[in-house]
Amino acid sequence: MSEFNGLDGQMSGLAHRVRSTLILAAVLVLTNSCASTVDPSPAPREFQARDAAEVFAAGYDNIREYYLEPVQIGSVALHGMQGLQGLDPAVSVSSGEEKVRLSVGRAVIGEFPAPREDDSVRWGMLTAAVILAGRSSSAELAKTPPEQLYRTVFEASFKDLDRFSRYADYDTARDNRAQREGFGGIGVSLLPDEQKVVIANVMPETPAARGGLKAGDEITQIDGQPVQGLSSRDVVNRLRGVIGTPVALTLHRPVNGASAETLNVSVRRARIVPTTVTFERVDDIAHIRMNGFNQDTTASLSKAMVEAWREIGPRMAGVILDLRGNPGGLLDQAVSVADMFIPTGEIISTRGRHPHSMQRYDARSDDIAQGLPMVVLINGASASASEIVAAALQDTGRALVIGTRSFGKGSVQTVIRLPNEGEMTLTWARLFAPSGYALSTYGVLPTVCTANYTDDPVQVISDLRRGAVRPSALLNARRVVADLDANRQKELREACPSKPAHNESIDLDVARLLVHDPELLTRMREMSVVAVAQKAQ
Repeated sequence: MSEFNGLDGQMSGLAHRVRSTLILAAVLVLTNSCASTVDPSPAPREFQARDAAEVFAAGYDNIREYYLEPVQIGSVALHGMQGLQGLDPAVSVSSGEEKVRLSVGRAVIGEFPAPREDDSVRWGMLTAAVILAGRSSSAELAKTPPEQLYRTVFEASFKDLDRFSRYADYDTARDNRAQREGFGGIGVSLLPDEQKVVIANVMPETPAARGGLKAGDEITQIDGQPVQGLSSRDVVNRLRGVIGTPVALTLHRPVNGASAETLNVSVRRARIVPTTVTFERVDDIAHIRMNGFNQDTTASLSKAMVEAWREIGPRMAGVILDLRGNPGGLLDQAVSVADMFIPTGEIISTRGRHPHSMQRYDARSDDIAQGLPMVVLINGASASASEIVAAALQDTGRALVIGTRSFGKGSVQTVIRLPNEGEMTLTWARLFAPSGYALSTYGVLPTVCTANYTDDPVQVISDLRRGAVRPSALLNARRVVADLDANRQKELREACPSKPAHNESIDLDVARLLVHDPELLTRMREMSVVAVAQKAQ
C-alpha cells in the first residue's frame, strides 16, 4: 500500500509525461512520419513500478481516446490485471465495493481503491501497484521480466476489444517497425540454418550488393567476433545498426565444390526497406506482384512500372496487379498505389469515433499504366490495404477483379509507440469503398469469380461470354448488405469462397486471356461501374 500511495503522490508528473507521450504518438500516426531507424536501448530487465505505471497509463489512455468503440477503461484494466493468473494460477484479482482486491492463494495481499472509470492514469498506476504487490508474494511474478508482464496484461486487457487490436512487446515492435519503415542494415536475408550463418539472398543496390556479397556466402565473423553459437536474432542484431556505421564481415565462399576461400569485407550500413513489389514479364503483359505495403511500396511500384515500360515498350498489352496473399500494411501507401492508376474519383473513406478518423481520399495523379487494360488478382488472404486497392480499382471501373472473395479486414489500425518502446495497435476506423459498402466481414467480391473452376481458363472465358457468370448481382447485393436479412447476408458471405484446394494458377491464366480480349474485359469491368451508379441513385 505504501508503494501505491507513493505512486499516487507522483501522479501529476506522471500524467504530464503520459500526455506528452500521447501527443507525440498522435503526431506520428496522423502524419505517418517515419520513425528513427536507430534501435532503442535494450528492454529493461528489472521491474520498476514508476516505469510500469507510465506504460500502462499510456496504453489505457490510448484505448480510451482512439479505439473504434467507447470502452470502459476500468473493465479493460481489470481484465488486464486478471491476466496475471496466466503467469501464476495462485494470483487472483477481483473487484467490488469500489475496491480492487489482490490475492495470492488464500491470502489477501492488498485492497486498492478503484479509480474513476475513465481515469486512465490512475488505472495505470493501480495496475503497476498490483504487480508490485504481487511480486512480493508470488515467486512466479517476481521472476517474470517486465516485457513479459506488459505483454501479459495488455493481451488480457484486449479482451474488450476486437481481434485486430493487439500489443507488441519490445522485440516484436522493433521487428514490426523494421518491416514498415526500414532499418539500418546491409541488405541480406539468411537461410534458416541453426549450424551456420549462410546468406540466402542479397538485395540489389544495397551495401551487401556493392560489397560483393553473394548468396551462399557463409558469415563466420561479425566485427571480429565469431558467430558460432549465436541465435538467429543475435546475428540479425549484430548486422543491423546505425545507418552509416561500418560492419566488418569474415566470409567463407564455396569454390569448386568442397573448397572455400576466406574473404574479409567491410560495408557501411544503409537504410534497408524490405521489398514488397516485384515485376515479371509475361509475354507482352506486366505482371506486378505486391506482398505488402510499407514505406517504400509506392516508390517500388513506380520503379517496377518504369522497368516494365522499358522492357516491354509500346507493345505492352496490359497490367496484372497481383494482390493474392497480400496481408496489407500502411493506409497511405494503399491510397497512393491506387492513385497511381486512377486519374480521378474517390479511392476510399474511413469512419470512426475519433474526429481524425473521418477521412475521404481522392485520386489526384495520372494513370501510370496510360489506360491499358488492367486486372487485379485477389484471394482469401488479400486483406486490409490490398482490399483498399482492389475495391477502389473495381468501383471506379479502372480494373477488373478476378479470383475469390478477399479476407474482409475492413478496418484501420493506428500504431502507437509506448514508453517502453513496445507498440499498441488499435482499431480506430472502418473502411468504406467508393460505392459505399463496408469492407469488413464481406471483403471485396471479384467481378470474375474463379472459386468453382479448377484448371480450364478457356471455360471461364466461355462462361463469361454466354452470361453463365453474373457477377453484377453479387456486387449489387454487397452494396446494400445492411438491408439484407440474415439468410441473405450468410449467402453473400459464402459467395465466391476462397478454397484451400483452389488452383490459383487459373487466376493468372484467365487474367492473361482477358487482357488480350479488351472487348470482353471492358464489358465485365463496366458491370462494376453500373453497380456503383445504381447504389448512388
